[in-house]
Amino acid sequence: MDSNSEKETVETRDDVLREGSEPLNVDSVTAMAEKKASDEIAMEVENLMAGKSDVFSPAERMASNAREQATAAADALRRGEFMRDAAVDPEADNDDRLIALLCYVTQMVIPLVMPVLVLLSESSKKRPFQRFHAVQSLALVSLFVLVSLLVTIGTAIISIIPVVGWLIGLTVLCLSPIAVLMGYFAVGYYGFQSYLGKRFGIPGLTSFLKDQGWL
Repeated sequence: MDSNSEKETVETRDDVLREGSEPLNVDSVTAMAEKKASDEIAMEVENLMAGKSDVFSPAERMASNAREQATAAADALRRGEFMRDAAVDPEADNDDRLIALLCYVTQMVIPLVMPVLVLLSESSKKRPFQRFHAVQSLALVSLFVLVSLLVTIGTAIISIIPVVGWLIGLTVLCLSPIAVLMGYFAVGYYGFQSYLGKRFGIPGLTSFLKDQGWL
């Protein structure tokens, strides 16, 4: 350890002499030695964190990303922000806008069908505007379905508990119509915006899709 410290001090002193930026003294040599040691520690920590990220499986990275985007979406909704980076796509024609609208509003009646048909259609695959809204609407409705299933399963499990479970089940039952109306409002609102020829990001969801390379 002493030999290494002496070696670093000698190297630092040589650097000072070469640079000629300040006179050779103990304070300057010590300061440069501490800076070099700090830089080495920072590099080791960075390498360690990079190695740690490689240990995570794709599913773990996806779950972590989903949690981050869910937090971002919750913050955006609290601020009343329903869209991000909305801009009119000049290349979107009337057919593109109509199909984008249908990708959203048909979810009120036949979920998942229209976006899947658009993604499977060879002609629609060549239209970036159609594909963008097909993927986004499909992900949005899939999220609604997933949340509904989780709430239903969770409520069924909790309802086993006497009194408390029944109260929670009754609360969920009363809030369900409101949740459905909010879902209808969301797909209607996003459908209308897409019919105006806009590309936009849904807080949390669109960022997650882009991070996964799906959009």
